[in-house]
Amino acid sequence: MELGISSWTVPWSIGIAGYPRPSKPLDPVGLLDKAVAVDVRRVQIADNLPLDQLDDHELDGLRAAAEERGLVLEAGTRGLDPDHLVRYVRIARRIGAPLLRTVLSGRLLGSDQLAQTEAAIRSVLPLLEKHEITLALENNEAFAAGQYSDLVMRISNPRVGICLDTANSLGRPETLELVVKHLAKHTVILHAKDYDIRRVDTRMGFSVVGAVAGDGRVDFPWLLAELKQSAGDGFSVILEHWPPFERDISTTVANEERWLTTSVEYLRRVLSTART
Repeated sequence: MELGISSWTVPWSIGIAGYPRPSKPLDPVGLLDKAVAVDVRRVQIADNLPLDQLDDHELDGLRAAAEERGLVLEAGTRGLDPDHLVRYVRIARRIGAPLLRTVLSGRLLGSDQLAQTEAAIRSVLPLLEKHEITLALENNEAFAAGQYSDLVMRISNPRVGICLDTANSLGRPETLELVVKHLAKHTVILHAKDYDIRRVDTRMGFSVVGAVAGDGRVDFPWLLAELKQSAGDGFSVILEHWPPFERDISTTVANEERWLTTSVEYLRRVLSTART
């Protein structure tokens, strides 16, 4: 279990569409420096900092920058178009990333789309095997946790696993306990994302909001124990955040930095206990 951060750990520092952008948006190498600053060794560069917008020279430079800092990269993208996946497997190979995470669109999908998902993954299996890269499919509301599990078991290839996100399946809705029951055994990446559930002020409904790791509803000691029992300890633990927008972008980014430091410190303590 190796702790890391993601481009979704500090989304406001990178920029969110429709909101003010920071004066100097974070780039991939800047994300590496944040990992060094909080002393973690994994960095997942995902779809909000798209690697396919970098040319080969820039990708080679990113790999060199990671190696200089003693970091392991993970690649991330969105979607399952076969041509897009092929492109990203090659990007992952170029930057030396052993893992490629992808996630489906955030809407409920049916059996036809499940079959298409399986076909798309099978189409890239030879390339994954050739380059020794593992594809991690992230759970979300697109399919039920049991469907994701059945999909991985049908494919039955060690190069295909699950990126278990602690919050995404609330969109169905499914509890984390149910998600873990179905997906723990397939997990190769954990997206450690804490959240809280609060009643709205009218008392008619709830809102789901992001939280600093350890301050929300996720029982991380229980979660890591369950994952270790089912998946061993070879999965990466990638911190993600859903921080709120504050009164301006500077204040928001400063708050995001506090979340980063506090969450990493908490997860490091929990991981230290889980390893014993």
